[in-house]
Amino acid sequence: MRWKQFLVLSVLLAGLLVLLRPPIAIYADDYSFSLDQEYVEVWINQDGSVSLEYWLTFTCDQGAHAIDVVDLGLPNSYFVLSDIHGDVNGIPIDRVDSDYQGEGTGAAVWLGSGTIYPGHSGTVHVVVNRVERMVYEDSDDPEYASTEFSPVWFGSAYVHGTTEMTVRFHLPPGVQPEEPRWHSSPSGWPYDRPSASLDDQGRVMYAWWNQAAEPDRTYVFGASFPRRVVDASAIQQPPSFIDKFFAAIASFFSLVVSVLCNPGFYVVAFFIVAAIVGKVNQRRRKMQYLPPRLKVEGVGIKRGLTAVEAAILLETPLNKVLTMILFGLLKKGAVTVLDDDPLRAKPNDPLPEDLRPYEKDFIAALTKKGTLSEKRLRSAMVALIKAVNEKMKGFSRKETVAYYKDIVRRAWQQVESSETPEVRSKRFDEALEWTMLDDDFEERTQRTFRTGPVFVPMWWGYYRPWGVATGSTGTAGPRPAAAPGISMPTQLPALPGADFAARIVRGVEGTAGRIVRSVSDFSGGVAQVTNPPPKPSSSGRSYGGGGSSCACACACAGCACACAGGGR
Repeated sequence: MRWKQFLVLSVLLAGLLVLLRPPIAIYADDYSFSLDQEYVEVWINQDGSVSLEYWLTFTCDQGAHAIDVVDLGLPNSYFVLSDIHGDVNGIPIDRVDSDYQGEGTGAAVWLGSGTIYPGHSGTVHVVVNRVERMVYEDSDDPEYASTEFSPVWFGSAYVHGTTEMTVRFHLPPGVQPEEPRWHSSPSGWPYDRPSASLDDQGRVMYAWWNQAAEPDRTYVFGASFPRRVVDASAIQQPPSFIDKFFAAIASFFSLVVSVLCNPGFYVVAFFIVAAIVGKVNQRRRKMQYLPPRLKVEGVGIKRGLTAVEAAILLETPLNKVLTMILFGLLKKGAVTVLDDDPLRAKPNDPLPEDLRPYEKDFIAALTKKGTLSEKRLRSAMVALIKAVNEKMKGFSRKETVAYYKDIVRRAWQQVESSETPEVRSKRFDEALEWTMLDDDFEERTQRTFRTGPVFVPMWWGYYRPWGVATGSTGTAGPRPAAAPGISMPTQLPALPGADFAARIVRGVEGTAGRIVRSVSDFSGGVAQVTNPPPKPSSSGRSYGGGGSSCACACACAGCACACAGGGR
């Protein structure tokens, strides 16, 4: 029996030793994490290099492998490891070496004491002082250069969820706010253009932001700028025909492999959806006519803008802006509408002396037949946008926009709160252009004048398509002088409220719909001058060695990962 007692005692002793020994960390074999935030600053330098600064916030899943090294993909091989440093939550990283496991080029960033363990989060902060050969010749404009960049992404086998992603481009010193051209945001990005401002060094800065970016997807961002702001010797030449040919072949085979590995209609559906989204974005792009310079923030509110100038600041559709100008001219007795389909008008003689430049330009766009020359109208709108741009120098666009939206709100409030039909009619007449800036102009007009009479404005007779009611009650006060060949009524009418509302709504909608043949084409022609579309360009991302290889987090150099684009 002694041997049985000895066996029991040995088992108990072994169990006691297991319980008393120091804990040993047990790692899982697989890596699973979320990338909660990715924030990257890109400084484009005068010597053609870029400087990068990353903040990558990871959460390591429970039961997953700890993250103690990150493969940081870089745009090309023209960097020095000693130029890379960083920390994790303020703890300096252990080292940076060439044991990079991703596809393309990059560096292995070892976290050391900052290792992110399962169930914990950490922000990896990495600074890359210099990556050379990142500025390329713009393929469409010989006076411009460009840079494109793709932030690091992670393998779908290891990362899950979405990422709040921010990418900020600091353009080279010397670029003026109206000069650069942003490249369109990646497909599926919530905004098709970046925000523009000046950084604390006075450099033009483009910023892209997405609250729900995909951490396993490649996003490419870029900008073009005058080549004079970078050293001529630093500008890389676009790829040759041979380079493009082999790149196309490689892309083709990559696509074939992707389809073979992922059969199904969703592959085709993706490209169809992408094409549709591209068309929608292109159409939306035509309607955005403000130059980047107007988006640069200053300080304080720019007061004193007219309703038409405020409409430009609010990026009101240009056909509506033109309609506001026409109605302003009608109120001043400067023009008379002869027909509404097609729209024809003639200037009155003599013209009022208080016309604004954009009103004079509108009148100058009238042909001898009374129609409007769209070419002259485009020139008028370009001049108006540039004038507003000049007036906004040094002022805060955000504060100014809020100020003029409040003016629109108060204008309607005064009209709607009027106690008598006479006062309501007078205030509506005075504030017509401001009320037209309201998105709900038509509905509010019909609601406000649903009941009671409306005393028609003095300029009513100049709008011929409405006609002038006969035998109706006239409004008090002087009439505007009749234009030659135009018979003005001896009395201006008072109409039932619903009738007046219907007529003015039809007039505004009809004029806006017919003042130019195609709103999209007209706005696109203006935007080509005031906010040129991004120039296709050969850049560091596409042909300079790769913009950013995949970066996956692993714990050892020998672990096997299947990242998109490689990596650990």
